[in-house]
Amino acid sequence: MEDLVSIIIPVYNTEAYLRDCVQSALAQSYPHFELILIDDGSEDGSASLCASLCGEDRRIRFLPRPHMGVSTARNAGMEAAGGKYLFFLDSDDTMHPLLLEALVHLCEGTGAALATEVYRHVKAAEARDIMDSRRDGDDRSWEYTYMDNGEALRQFSSFENGYNFHGIGGKLVRRDAAGELRFRERMGNSEDTLFIYQLLEQGLDAVILWKEWYEYRKHPGGSSRRLSIQACKDSYQCQRYIRSREEAREGETGVSFWTVLISAHLRRLYVRSRRHDSREMILYLRELAREESESSRFSLIPWKERVKHYMAFRCYPLYVPLHGIMTLRWKIREWKQKRAREREGWNG
Repeated sequence: MEDLVSIIIPVYNTEAYLRDCVQSALAQSYPHFELILIDDGSEDGSASLCASLCGEDRRIRFLPRPHMGVSTARNAGMEAAGGKYLFFLDSDDTMHPLLLEALVHLCEGTGAALATEVYRHVKAAEARDIMDSRRDGDDRSWEYTYMDNGEALRQFSSFENGYNFHGIGGKLVRRDAAGELRFRERMGNSEDTLFIYQLLEQGLDAVILWKEWYEYRKHPGGSSRRLSIQACKDSYQCQRYIRSREEAREGETGVSFWTVLISAHLRRLYVRSRRHDSREMILYLRELAREESESSRFSLIPWKERVKHYMAFRCYPLYVPLHGIMTLRWKIREWKQKRAREREGWNG
């Protein structure tokens, strides 16, 4: 395989994690790639580090830009890319040395234009050797699931594998299949979920590699930890847009999934806002919650979800222990699924 892959890494104030990220890309077993670092006007030492890394390896290109947001940075990377495939990597994440090879192999073998894998969530303080010894021992008999476009869209709006699609990190996209589609630049949150959905709307088939080979690093400065009205508004608009599109495509099935997802997202943000005593966010979320509960779509979701919604926004003291129980159950379920994947050899 000699198809060039353009690895696109937007950078903003991630100096503490950037070298690990870049080294994990340079360690790939698939040799035919270029690495494009787009610094989005960082205020720490990220830009200087980008320039230094660029001087260390000829495969790295550095595009410094004024601060205009992650979507603008990714779009700049897409415009500069020369590869047959685009691979998106966030600057605070890392990936397994075999990931590019596996995803390109699966796309070439199945004809899929979009490929992803399973995320591994790690804490900022956790470190893992990116030059993993498993690289030499893997027999490359990778388990995967191919989905035609209809099935990929169905999975996107389901609790089966939807989460594997709802983020751009770790996604390989055939460049010609993306066409003129770009990230929505006025959005600073959930822009990647919207981008992937719009890719699938263009008719792309997809494939999932059943390996936890993309490490999503959770830390206080991460985009998923932002608590602001604008971030909430972006996510809500994205989810509502997809819900309306799925309503037209699938009817009540798509509506129910996204209404549950919206309610759960609002509740999580509400809990965080109450804990931080963010009065403006609390009032804003209450208004969105009221809109949702008064919508005709709300009656389509399971009664348990409606009860949780009403408890969170109308009887918060009773909801707090319920939220704690749900969080614990989710962590236990995630742990069990991880153990099951390890037994089945997903992690490799």
